[in-house]
Amino acid sequence: MKEIFSYTKLFTILITIFYILGLIGCFYHCNCATYISAFILFGLLIFFFELDFKKIIILFLMFIFGIIRAGASTNLPTILDEINSNNTSIFGQIITSKNVSAKDNKTKFFIKATNASIDNKKYKNLNTKILISLDNICDFSIGDYVSLSGKLRSIKPSSNPYQFDYQRYLLNNDVKNILYATSIKKIKNPELKSDFWYFLLKKFEKTRENILEKHSKNIKSPRLEILGGIVFGSETINPDEEIKENFKNSGLLHLLAASGLNVALIYGIWWWLATLIRFPYNLSILTGATLVIFYTFMTGFPPSILRASAMLLFVLLGKIIDRNANSLALIFFVGFLMLVFSPKMLFDVGFQLSFIVTIGLVVCMPVILDKFKKSDEKYREKYKKASRFKKYILFLFSPMNLAAIVAIPLIAQIFVIPLQMHYFNNFAPYSILANIAVVPFIGILSFIGFGSSIFALLPFLNNFMIGIFDFIANPLLALLIKISEIFSSFKFSLITTVGLNNFQMFAYWSIVLLFILNLKNNFKNKKQIIVLILSLFLLLFSFIKPINHNLEISMFDVDNADCFLIKTPQNKYIMIDTGKKSYRGLSDFQMILNKYLKNERINTLEALIITHFDLDHCSGTVDILKNFKVKKVIIKNENIDSAISKEILKYLKENKINYQIAKTDSEVYFENDLKIKTYSSNIKNDNESSIVTLLNYKNKNILFMGDTGIVGFKDIAKYFNKVDILKIGHHGAKNSINNEMLDKLKPEYALISVGFNKFNHPHFSTINLLEDRNINIISTRNYGFVKTILKENDFKFYHYDSELKKIKELEFINKEKFKFHESDFFKNFVKENSN
Repeated sequence: MKEIFSYTKLFTILITIFYILGLIGCFYHCNCATYISAFILFGLLIFFFELDFKKIIILFLMFIFGIIRAGASTNLPTILDEINSNNTSIFGQIITSKNVSAKDNKTKFFIKATNASIDNKKYKNLNTKILISLDNICDFSIGDYVSLSGKLRSIKPSSNPYQFDYQRYLLNNDVKNILYATSIKKIKNPELKSDFWYFLLKKFEKTRENILEKHSKNIKSPRLEILGGIVFGSETINPDEEIKENFKNSGLLHLLAASGLNVALIYGIWWWLATLIRFPYNLSILTGATLVIFYTFMTGFPPSILRASAMLLFVLLGKIIDRNANSLALIFFVGFLMLVFSPKMLFDVGFQLSFIVTIGLVVCMPVILDKFKKSDEKYREKYKKASRFKKYILFLFSPMNLAAIVAIPLIAQIFVIPLQMHYFNNFAPYSILANIAVVPFIGILSFIGFGSSIFALLPFLNNFMIGIFDFIANPLLALLIKISEIFSSFKFSLITTVGLNNFQMFAYWSIVLLFILNLKNNFKNKKQIIVLILSLFLLLFSFIKPINHNLEISMFDVDNADCFLIKTPQNKYIMIDTGKKSYRGLSDFQMILNKYLKNERINTLEALIITHFDLDHCSGTVDILKNFKVKKVIIKNENIDSAISKEILKYLKENKINYQIAKTDSEVYFENDLKIKTYSSNIKNDNESSIVTLLNYKNKNILFMGDTGIVGFKDIAKYFNKVDILKIGHHGAKNSINNEMLDKLKPEYALISVGFNKFNHPHFSTINLLEDRNINIISTRNYGFVKTILKENDFKFYHYDSELKKIKELEFINKEKFKFHESDFFKNFVKENSN
């Protein structure tokens, strides 16, 4: 590895790496063993590069500085923590640009709240950042003071394996709460003055909106949104879902957000124009730098633009003072400065993508282009006597240039793949070809878009000049859309993959770098080849999933809803219910189940049992059927007249999926020593007649009650004897269990799938009955995701630790009292019922 980094200033890179290690150590609460392992690893690195004692001390101080800086950035105001209120009024200042979705008629932005009234309790001098979600499109802008009212929600951490951690995402933006606003009012008061920074950002936001409005006269949707994305990364208007899906499947989605390439193109075009009109050297650099700074403000400071702009400005400064910068060292130095300013940017996906791709290009491109150096020299020598214009055209197609056109998107995609699989569980195999296809005119579109924007600011001839630019841009935008449609339509355009973990990602990048190192040496070093092959086998070995023959039941934390996954000893899978759909439109499948099933390599369900057609039990059903093979679906009946039941039944029939009506004491699955049967009462009540499922394995019984309570159970009680685990019906609601039911079943453990709700779930009487009998209560509210494993005739319980991001064993040393939610709602409820 030393050889591949021999041309860099290694110490700058190590300073950044040790600082990042400090950030990670603090943010992830790493234990001593982790720190020791990291120091041993980098101790070997220091030894390998023979660093002196002073440099070792500096690296250690950088590590400590990272811990201190990360700790300082996590000290957020805590006044509104854990507050959930339906009666909230907030006053504050808008501090970010709006993210507008015209399709959903929604607007999102951040405010700095100074005063609030929550359930008639006053809060002053908050200085708290809050995310606002508004169910309409407003015309307010950054810097405006507003008064809002609506529902305030604190965001809980991810409580299921592989689930996107929305709380961490918001914490990275210094936010702990969301206000789902029902009303908003602009406050005009001379005493409320915006500082110069917000005044400046507001001017740039208005300028960007005016520019896009002028373009809209000549360029219509969806071309306008795509141009806005390419040039500004603008979120003021978003393309529709079909366009996004085509760009996603073709691997071109990154084009809808301004990237560092735009910065290089804009400065490169300006330098060419300045040279053409014979600008003084230093003046050309200074005006170009000013142009780059202006463009950075116009885009709203996304990480990729910040990184590219900062790098370019440092290079330009070096040109003025006659100093050359080392590319790789400069990348790490810029990254170090950005992370000192904002440590949480380390977890921004845009930041990660931007830096890993840039590092890949800087390391790999010189090695690849060097292979074409001789042929390029011969090509240029052959045509050096051609006319100036002809030479210019021919040199565009020189071996070096053609290699660069292919190599840049190829390397970019190779380095992006691990992050794409890690975050999105997919890979677009045609993305390299699609990106090569659009390379020739993306630069033209960037130049046209930004160039016309400058003309839009001029008082004269602006409409005429914009019209000319738009006349050129329109067919190019249409061609871009067509290319995305073509590649998106290919079979296997987007392949579902497992999510790579951190070890696999770094192993992958190490293998790529080892390959480049071998390529540089023409694969003549046998030791390097052996290391490359061993590393490749190690990476492939890490994908092997250990197989066990235990019975496992996973209870997903889907709030006040149900979803259970059974893994049989023969590694077959049966699901009971599919969770709910939030009132914001996303189903639990999209937020939780999809990633879990993909990462656990689950492609087929032997059976899917839908206990009944309530939204909190079946909202993810169609999503499951669309994305996974389901051999058999069991439903309660076909006579339920609701929108969700009609949608599910329609999909089952149109796609000829095998489905059955549940019968009492009917076997739906069996294998050696394991049987799964369904039951249903004749009570004319959707909840009380929901499907009850009994799992029997050897001498152990687990009973899933769906939403069936004591009334429905009485009708089918004759079929049951003792059970070891009882999944309480209807999220522990009142009358879900009684003494007679518990006397018959005698469970040792009770599972409750429940979340924050307004229905008093679980009811205090239910909890009292279970605690009086010393039955262990395991709820998703208290533990999040819970996995039950039967090992050697004994149950072991595990839960997902949202802080450590791993599954830990639950230990029942003493019988635990049920932990009610800490909100005022539940405190009052418990108090009322205990008197």
